[in-house]
Amino acid sequence: MAAALEIRNLEVVYQGVIQAVSDLSLKVPEGSIVALLGANGAGKTTTLKAISNFLPLENGRATRGTITLGGENIQRWSPHHIARKGVFHVREGRHVFAEMTVEENLVAATFAQRAPRSRKAAFDEVYSYFPILSERRTQPAGYLSGGEQQMLAIGRALVADPAMILLDEPSLGLAPLIVRDIFEIVARINREKKVSILLVEQNAVIALKYASYGYVVESGRTVLEGTTEQLSNDQDIRRFYLGVDAHAEGTAAA
Repeated sequence: MAAALEIRNLEVVYQGVIQAVSDLSLKVPEGSIVALLGANGAGKTTTLKAISNFLPLENGRATRGTITLGGENIQRWSPHHIARKGVFHVREGRHVFAEMTVEENLVAATFAQRAPRSRKAAFDEVYSYFPILSERRTQPAGYLSGGEQQMLAIGRALVADPAMILLDEPSLGLAPLIVRDIFEIVARINREKKVSILLVEQNAVIALKYASYGYVVESGRTVLEGTTEQLSNDQDIRRFYLGVDAHAEGTAAA
């Protein structure tokens, strides 16, 4: 498959001196789920902000490298132009408008749509993936549970009818059963709508379960890549990201 998104040799600096990403490269083929793995501070979230061009809002900038979407360089595009081209960023921390109702949050996302469509059709699609949001549609988003807020954040992306979703730490602070449910729905969205997904996730176990390909980032550099099967079988990945000690495994097998 052709690469829907490609990053080559990206370098990002904050405040002119703090290097957050030094040499990062990755590809997200059309219709795939690609995981970006790494420890805190490795540069994963910064990479998503570089794609969305949020960096100037935090006194950051890409000082080297290229970011292309469908072969076209997008680094000079404004964030709203990138969104309307089909790339929707679901940020870490379940950013919703807390004082607005669930449905008002969805209305706000209509301004990022690639092409006009009726609100009813857009909202019905969201509610088909997240039925609980239909029950909560008149409730202020700030009163939703953490899992429901994450569903709403993803639902707003769906309203925009994205070609690609940048999904940042969707499991953060959620119970395992809720995480499983959300990832199952994300997989359905990918499968049924052919939406490409770049997934930043510290929970490597769940990320490798649902993605087809992955990249490992350390200190702002891509240090390892492969299919999720290859990464799952890599001893360093198993030890540092999956919590499996190869020596202990061998001892148990013996």
